[in-house]
Amino acid sequence: MSGLGGKPAALSGFAHARTVQPGFEQAVTAQLTRFFGPAATAPTALHVQDWSTERRTSPSTVQRLADYSLVGHSLHQRPALDGRLHCASTETATEYARHVEGALAAGERAARSVLTALKDTDVLITEPARLSDPG
Repeated sequence: MSGLGGKPAALSGFAHARTVQPGFEQAVTAQLTRFFGPAATAPTALHVQDWSTERRTSPSTVQRLADYSLVGHSLHQRPALDGRLHCASTETATEYARHVEGALAAGERAARSVLTALKDTDVLITEPARLSDPG
């Protein structure tokens, strides 16, 4: 993520809460240096956020990591607008919600749903859609 002209530039990442212990910032900087070279040895800022202590991201009512009762609504897991709108995000995942795995699973679910919907129509797909004009 970066601003206009690439400045300022920012990286974000996630680590399991149990890895955040004394020396964590140095370990992060060392890893960034391995990936991005000597310029990464002295970041302008390094901010560590423990999301497991935040009320909105880790509510006390959630008893275990796999409790997704507060995430998404089942309506978002089903096609809308007569089957033309399919939602896919980690918030719509039935497993691993709020995790990358949940986002991937939701994307696969939505893709299967779209393909099933297309099989039930007269739409013929002969080649993948293009995101930009090749000309």
